[in-house]
Amino acid sequence: MIKLAWRNIWRNRRRTIITMASVFFAVFFCVIYSSFERGTWGRVIENMLNTQTGHIQIHGKEYWDDKVIDNFMFMDSGTISELGNINNIVNVSPRLETFALAASDSVSKGIAIIGISPEKETQKSNLPSRIIKGEYLSEIDNGILIGEGLAKYLKVDIGDTLALIGQGYQGSSAAGLFTVRGILKLITTEMDNGVAYITLSTAQQFIDMPNGYSGILISINNNKRLNETIRKVKEVVDVQMLDVYPWHFTMERLLQQSESNRAFLIFIMGILYVIVGFGILGTVIMMANERIREFSVMISLGMPRIRLVSIVSIELLIKSLIGAITAIVITLPITYWFNINPISLSGELASTYTQLGMEPLLPMAIELSIFVNQLITILIISLFTMIYPMQKILKLKLRNNKI
Repeated sequence: MIKLAWRNIWRNRRRTIITMASVFFAVFFCVIYSSFERGTWGRVIENMLNTQTGHIQIHGKEYWDDKVIDNFMFMDSGTISELGNINNIVNVSPRLETFALAASDSVSKGIAIIGISPEKETQKSNLPSRIIKGEYLSEIDNGILIGEGLAKYLKVDIGDTLALIGQGYQGSSAAGLFTVRGILKLITTEMDNGVAYITLSTAQQFIDMPNGYSGILISINNNKRLNETIRKVKEVVDVQMLDVYPWHFTMERLLQQSESNRAFLIFIMGILYVIVGFGILGTVIMMANERIREFSVMISLGMPRIRLVSIVSIELLIKSLIGAITAIVITLPITYWFNINPISLSGELASTYTQLGMEPLLPMAIELSIFVNQLITILIISLFTMIYPMQKILKLKLRNNKI
């Protein structure tokens, strides 16, 4: 049957090539579009996990609903070290995040202050690579790192002094003078214009809260073992006083945006496949009607109708699979190249991406599901288009046909 089907395919080369081409272009554009979408959002989520959120977060019981200093948590260094020894955890980064009014000689602005362990932050987000001027902080430094946009707004440079005024623990006042050690080029415009980094010990001293943290950010090696790792973390910390959150919870809004974007992608691909499906169906209808005499002869010579249906179905499957597989073979090296070498955007488009909190890059994802989904979709379309020739052959009345 396969041999007969293969011969029948090339009896009308033009029609065969048109069918294969329509399938090829549908799969090609769907793979490229889907790969860009997953790659871009994957990059955004990866950056957020590495620089801001971590895979797991630990907070005080009431902190997530009301992010004020009085809801910060306490944790001793021994417990933090014990968390770092849990299998699959690669980094435990204590954070102290608060807000303050930053003032230079003549300008002031409300900014976010992030207290970090410089050594652990290097392992987590590679923050030193963001420095464009000056130097990174040491563990005992009382200086400050600020974004490039914030430095321009406050009109300060390396060596200048910033005054920070805010609220301390349990209603106390927080104030201090900090020397600008370095200027950073941060990922997003919002962070670049309104975020400053100081050492964790300096931040605790600033708000008068020794051993106090806004949260503990934990990075893991294998995301598939997330639930297992969370269970082990809960065995170490006091769950009566602390909450442990997975990144799906802490990044819920970003994930909702990603799902909305993916739903739009599915809608666009659906329209494209509907068009391709009708194109294949039109070709199948023409083929079936033109081959009525041939079908009648085959049945008259003793070929079972089911066998004839199988041959015609194999023909359509071969055409569809050749078009789909050719598209996948061509897109695979393309997606691999742009996964390693993302397209760098510039101009207004780059500014738009930055304002949305995304790096101005267009990486492509290499995921097996992207390619498999296109093959499954094409096979489903082919199965639906087979219905017409099947009915035509099974209901064919030989007495009404001149053989």
